[in-house]
Order: sequence, then structure tokens, then C-alpha cells
Amino acid sequence: GIETISEDLKKYFINMILDNKNYSDDQWSQIIGYCQKDVEALENLFFKQLEQMEKERPLTGPRSIISQALFSGASMACTAKVEFNGMHVNNELLTKLQDNFPRIKRQMIKQLNNKLGVYDENQTLKYEKFYAMVERNELLGAWPITATGKLKTDDKTVFHFAQSCEDINDFYLLSEFVNSQKLKGFIVGPDNKARTPYFMYGLKTGRTNPSTSRHPFNAPKCMRNLIKPPSGKVSVNFDYKNQEIAIAAYLSGDPQLIAAVETGDPYIATARLVGAVPVGATKKSHSKERNLYKVTLLACLYRQGAVNMSKRMNINIDVGTEYQVKIKNIYNEYFRWIKPIVDRALLQGFLETKHGFRYYVNPGEHYNPRTFYNFPIQSHGSEMLRHALIGITKAGIELNALIHDGIVVTLDRKKFRKQFLKVKKIMEEASRKILNDTKKTNYICPVDWQVIRTGMTQDDDEQSKWDRIINIINTGTQGKSTGVHTQGETPIVTPGNNSALRVSLNNLNKYIYTV
Repeated sequence: GIETISEDLKKYFINMILDNKNYSDDQWSQIIGYCQKDVEALENLFFKQLEQMEKERPLTGPRSIISQALFSGASMACTAKVEFNGMHVNNELLTKLQDNFPRIKRQMIKQLNNKLGVYDENQTLKYEKFYAMVERNELLGAWPITATGKLKTDDKTVFHFAQSCEDINDFYLLSEFVNSQKLKGFIVGPDNKARTPYFMYGLKTGRTNPSTSRHPFNAPKCMRNLIKPPSGKVSVNFDYKNQEIAIAAYLSGDPQLIAAVETGDPYIATARLVGAVPVGATKKSHSKERNLYKVTLLACLYRQGAVNMSKRMNINIDVGTEYQVKIKNIYNEYFRWIKPIVDRALLQGFLETKHGFRYYVNPGEHYNPRTFYNFPIQSHGSEMLRHALIGITKAGIELNALIHDGIVVTLDRKKFRKQFLKVKKIMEEASRKILNDTKKTNYICPVDWQVIRTGMTQDDDEQSKWDRIINIINTGTQGKSTGVHTQGETPIVTPGNNSALRVSLNNLNKYIYTV
């Protein structure tokens, strides 16, 4: 019943505004009047909403709903600012990569295909050869198949097996290049920044859903070496350590899971609790066992069945079932906590975070039970990131990227220590708002970071991929370019060049923690 402007009149004014560079006094007056009517209609709608809230939710209505709306609106506004800021990129090196992209593809196929043997001379993937590679790595029993009975070759499937198999990892890098017409993730403007829309609330859990083709962090990991802050600046990649496990532990109050999180490595702690590794075991000394219990713990938290999990891990179903039973026994408090939450959600038709973000299921709608077990953890992770996003933006610090459970900021070199500690504190405070329901607890989710001066520090596996690409560019490249050496010159980017940087960053980390 609220009076609004007709659709035809709106189109008339929109065309008047967009088609003119200069407005007459009469047009200007009409435009102001049009905007005024829109604002008044919105104001009237707001009061109608308040009336409805007071009737339907008299105890929790206007105050909580308006608070939630303001929080959501602030996070959207701050997300827009992150999109505007963009990611700083080594544009000269990126240009060199793009110019050499066809040659990089050819050389990588030539180098890696000698080992993998999956492409023919026309750079075409042959299914029979791909099948032979999977069989050679003893993964046939675990590899998912299509409706026609063939092995899946999509990015998601290949990426999963790339985490535990060297050949598949090499194939994943190779396929990313072979299937691309250009380098993904880096669409850079004239100001040397890569930008992407983040689509806050784009996923069911409220997390961001950035473009796979425009976001630098959706490109191959080794390409993150292209991220480079401008002169006089330092970028830092902050992320929450074991965020999902911490949320499950602290919100459920499971003492065993809390203790595992507070060791700093809940996965090796879990393996130790079930007797799979000895006291004193570490990620380095027992990486295989740690990975087994990492996959199993996450599968249990998100309600993945033992059959699918075992296939994914390429282990016997009985063994996979045994792993899950052990997990559910030692963390029984968590599973007692989550079940009534899911049961209640199925009855009332929605799940809700403590900040009011909801996921609805319509009556009769087909749903995946795993979504209900996944939501309380992932959605509160997204709320945590939104608190951090708003706090960092309000602090006047340049925020460049949102990455699932982390962010990238750019700090002034001269103010580095002060700004660094401020961002770290804001992120810890954001986690405190999510993880604590009463004043009796004071939990926080620890924050990890990586300082970026000339490029992101990669682990040895990803760095070797980058080195391979750089070596291809260096071979036969003429002319000078930042970050790539030319024939007869001292290389600026070379294999192992990041090792000295790692040492200096370690010293910096120790210094900041001491402070």
C-alpha cells in the first residue's frame, strides 16, 4: 500500500540521467524530486517493516533485526571497498608471463608429458593414457566416474587427488595451463591491480564466492608469486589457524576437541588420541597418519559417510569405518551437540547463526543432510571474517583480498609494526565475538600470517612449479623485465631465491611476537 514511482517513470528518469552530461535547471529539479520520492518510499517501507516485526516478534524484533541488518550492510559496504582496492600485482612480470604463455604451455607439456604420458603430439589429452596414469598410481578404486562409466577429469576431482599424489599434482598444474587460453586469476587494470567481485553471501553458508577466472587466489598456487606490494609498502596474508575445527570445538564445548585445537595441530593431536602416533609425533615425522586423521575428522564433522570417504582416501571401507568410529568416540560431546541443532532445523525449516544469518529449506524441498552439519561451522566462519573485515576497514587499513578464512592487507613500511599488530588484534577480537557465548570463556582463534615483499613465499612443491615456469621464460627471452632475468644477465627470479626471504621473515615473525 506504499505509493511508489511507476516503472515507466523510473525508466524515463534513468535515461535522462544516463544520456546527459549537462542538465538544465528544470531537469536537475526533476531528478532531485525523483530521488526524494525513492527515499521517502524506502522510509515508509522501513516503518511498515517495524510494525510487522513488533507484531510477529515482540520480544526479539526490531532491536535484533535492525542490528543484524546494520552488520550485514556494513560488511557489504566494506566488501565493495575491498573490490575497489584490488590486489597489487607485479604487472611487468605478469605481462612477460602472458606474452610467453603459448611457449610455456608447449614447454610444460614437453617436460611433464615425458613423465606423465597423457597428451599426444597435438597437446590433446588422451583418455586411455589418462586412465593408465591413474591405474599406475593405484587410484582406480578411489577415482570417481561419470554417468557413462569414464574417469572424471574435472578440476575439482583432479585437485583432490593432487594433494596426495605427485603425478596427479603435476597433471593438475599442466592441465590448468593446457586448458587455459590465458593465465587465469589476473585481470589487471592500468593501476597494476587485479580485481574481482567477491559476492559476499554468495554461498549457502554466507561465505564469499569470488570469480574463478578473476581472483588471484583461484589461480594455480604457484602464480601467487605475482602478488607484489608497491614501493614503500608491505603486504601481509593473514588467516585463521584451524578456523573450522576451532569453531566446532568452542561452540560445542567438547573438552577433548578444545584440547586438540589448543595443541596447535588438532590433526596430529587426534591421531595421538586414538593411538595412531606416539607422543611427540609431529606433522613432519608422521605426515601420512596426520593426513589420514585430518581427512577423517573433517569428514565426520561434515557428515560424509565412511564409504565415500574411504573411496576418496583409497583405503578399505572397513578401515575407513574404524577411523570414523574412533573419531566419534573421542569427540562424542561435539556429536551430541550438533545432532539436536540439525533436528531442530529440519523441523523449523531453517538454520541460523548467532548473528541472524539464515539458511532456509522449503517444505518438501530435497536437501542434503551434509549441508545442515556443514552450516553451523562454515557460516560462523563467514561471520568471523565479516567482523574482521569491518574492523580492519574502519581502522583505515588497506584491505586487498578476502580468501575464505583469511585476508590480504597492504601496510606502510614505516608504520608496519603498529599496523600489523592492529590487524592481528582485530582478527582475534572478531574470533572472540563468535567463539564465546558467555563471559565465562575467553576463546580466540589464533592467526597465522605471511609477509609479502617481492612475492608470496611458497612451499617447496609450489615453488618448484614457479621455478619451472620462470626457467622456461628465461630460456630464449630477450630484453629486460622485472623479476625475470635475460640471457647473459644475473637472474632476479631464480630457483630457491625465496629461501633467504624465508629466513628474514622468520626473524620478523619472532620479533613481532616478542613485542
